[in-house]
Amino acid sequence: MQFTSLKITFLILAVSLVSIISCDTSDPFNFPPPDFSTVPSAYDIDGLDPVQIEEGITAYIHEEGEGFGTVTIRDDLLLFITVRTLEGDIIYSTYNDARVEPTTVRVGNIQLNPSVFSYNIQLAYTYGLRQGLLGMQEGERRTLIVQPEQGYGDLPDGAANSAYKESVLQYDLIVLDIID
Repeated sequence: MQFTSLKITFLILAVSLVSIISCDTSDPFNFPPPDFSTVPSAYDIDGLDPVQIEEGITAYIHEEGEGFGTVTIRDDLLLFITVRTLEGDIIYSTYNDARVEPTTVRVGNIQLNPSVFSYNIQLAYTYGLRQGLLGMQEGERRTLIVQPEQGYGDLPDGAANSAYKESVLQYDLIVLDIID
């Protein structure tokens, strides 16, 4: 009998030890923040002539693009993008985590999407971005300055990027390819 209780005690200890060792206390829904230390500095717009896209959206063209067509609402684009506030808070960049990877964007799908669960291009989506991309050419490098009413101003509290509802946004963009 004493041998049986010793076996049961040993079994309970073994199961407890295995349970403790195998427990993963990390939250599976906790995504680590991106590392923005490798993101290039904001493009310098000093000395460039502003181009008013529409009220609340201003473009500064650093390099003209080359190509036969321009970006339309129906296009998919391969581009580099960084969006930050004028105060310098980076919201999204294709240069994060020591990467240099362009992203693909369908212009017609750009709309505010507060249901983002992880760090992805949808964090950059605003009406101002969509309107500012229209008319660009392949190879063009441009900065967009987007006022809150064309940016995140209408986001509900608690949505992704709602902390930037009152912020003026700066988009630094390079269109690499227009994919029809």
